[in-house]
Amino acid sequence: MGSISSFAFGQADGYFISFTDKNNTPYTISNPEAFLSERAIERRSKQNIAINEQDLPVAPAYIDSLKKLGIQVKHTTKWLNGAIVFSDNANLMDTLDRVSFIKYVEKTKSSTTRKAIHNKFESTSPAKTKSSELSYGESWDQVRTVKGQLLHQEGYRGSGMHIAVIDAGFYDADVLPAFQHLYENDQILGTKDFVSPTTNIYQQHYHGMKVLAIIGGLINDEYVGTAPEASFWLLRSEDAATEFPIEADYWICAAEFADSAGVDVINTSLGYSQFDDASMNYSYQDLDGSSRISSAAQIAASKGIVIINSAGNEGNSPWYYVSTPGDAKDVLTIGAMAVDSTQANFSSFGPTSDGRTKPDITAMGVSVATQGTNGAIERGNGTSYSSPVITGLTACLWQALPDLTAAEIRDLIIKSGHQYAQPDNASGYGIPNFDIAYRTDVKETSVSGQQWKISPNPFRNQLRIQSLTDNKYQPVSVFLYDVLGQKQVERHFNPGEPLIIDNLEQLTAGMYILVIESQGTKNHFKLLKRNS
Repeated sequence: MGSISSFAFGQADGYFISFTDKNNTPYTISNPEAFLSERAIERRSKQNIAINEQDLPVAPAYIDSLKKLGIQVKHTTKWLNGAIVFSDNANLMDTLDRVSFIKYVEKTKSSTTRKAIHNKFESTSPAKTKSSELSYGESWDQVRTVKGQLLHQEGYRGSGMHIAVIDAGFYDADVLPAFQHLYENDQILGTKDFVSPTTNIYQQHYHGMKVLAIIGGLINDEYVGTAPEASFWLLRSEDAATEFPIEADYWICAAEFADSAGVDVINTSLGYSQFDDASMNYSYQDLDGSSRISSAAQIAASKGIVIINSAGNEGNSPWYYVSTPGDAKDVLTIGAMAVDSTQANFSSFGPTSDGRTKPDITAMGVSVATQGTNGAIERGNGTSYSSPVITGLTACLWQALPDLTAAEIRDLIIKSGHQYAQPDNASGYGIPNFDIAYRTDVKETSVSGQQWKISPNPFRNQLRIQSLTDNKYQPVSVFLYDVLGQKQVERHFNPGEPLIIDNLEQLTAGMYILVIESQGTKNHFKLLKRNS
């Protein structure tokens, strides 16, 4: 990152400067240890992801040139080859695009506009009811609605997985009860503040603390987060007092840091669409993945990280749609529902302006249990809270299936959605089932049961069924159901007849249940249909 001076950033305007190239940089692709951690290099290697020019830091000579002009450089972004800077010299900044190595200059924060346009974070209330599931306590509903408890029962609780939480602050997370185990077991990997690097991240806004609790919180017999054994980087990119595009640029820097540190999953319970200065607002047409923050989120996904983002809470407001970076193609964007599976009225809608389905999936975002600032468990509403429900279980799923890539993990989760065959603009592909995701292998393999072996899984046009006992003298009936319980295929086989089902290419991609009836018994198998 660029150096920080004693310059009073709040008294100057903020800008993003885009550079034309990375010429004369001292960094090389052949020596990635100079700018990537061992864990980041290992993640790329494991997923066959090449280190490329995007990974190279910004050319130091360009930063030095800006500083010589009196411009204060706060951060740099290697992925987008630019810098976040501050200056009180508007005339200088207006002419800076004439410099040969500068592509463009964009104002991202006004020093004269200080008040946020709206309350960016939802209110919370005390928890009033306790679940009979004593091990989970108040958090039972948010875990069981996506079948996360079944992953936990298999022993997958996030151990060994690294998660970055990018947010507005982590007020008292170092002392509140839900996080004691994280510090006792060295599960907090570190903290970094991209808004104000000299402040105490534990004395900033409470929002990130509540998000962290939903993922990693643990209080015996009272509360269990979705990944209580994961390790965490706590990164602040959001200024709760204002809303400007510069905060989206801070997010880019935080995501790059998380990548360099080697994280597996990033949770972002933030989104950007409208700002304190209306001239900086995005339009619906901008929701095509092309904004700076969405471009960076897409790059982060290409580096082998699962990026999980709240859809936004604008479903009952004039904006209505998801916010950036939730419009990025490979970001897993999460809507909000109540415990009875009905969509929350505030949850933002899709599609993106170029017609893609968003949100991708939905999880509990109404009356979600989390850590309160007073030490008690309380409940809150927002896609800010549905996103971390999914984040923790994504880490658990990847722990369970370590040979898969980030893209395969994301696809498994989406394809486990209850309405994968018929997605909509409210809930996307629906409510994921992490048990189905875990038990469905994305490789070309077979599924075996007590009496039968079915291959391939996933399937495309054909299924082959083999008896593991000698069934050739018995009739066999085979039924294939989609996730809505609708029968799609029915076949009856005579004794000794090959058990092959052809002509399945017309079926929609997604999850299916195969039922085999023979000798008065029924066997069920979960299968995945692919179209490519």
